[in-house]
Amino acid sequence: MARRSNKEVNEILLHLGEKVEAAAKKALQAGADAVVADAKSRCPVLTGALRDSIHKQVTSKGLKIKIVADATTPDGIAYGKIVEFSPAINKPFLYPALDAARDSIRQNVAAAVKEGLKK
Repeated sequence: MARRSNKEVNEILLHLGEKVEAAAKKALQAGADAVVADAKSRCPVLTGALRDSIHKQVTSKGLKIKIVADATTPDGIAYGKIVEFSPAINKPFLYPALDAARDSIRQNVAAAVKEGLKK
């Protein structure tokens, strides 16, 4: 078996890391899309503005995704957090959507990373 140079090994590892990172990002994006869709289906609707404001924010080069509901009243008050956390309203929609998807997202990311390592 021929020995590889350090440069060749580094190039292989770099390429492998890029493939694994791309696979993980793709799985995270799909998981975030599922959470957004579920949160929208759970969201209480009066005007639809809150539901329509639910979206993902991708940060850290795609390795961190936040799901937000950033609707505001005409006078600028953000009320997504109020609906989510107020005991008086008691209509959480973001956390239940994330809780429902958490295990499948973890499994899908792990499977994507394993698949990325195989190629």
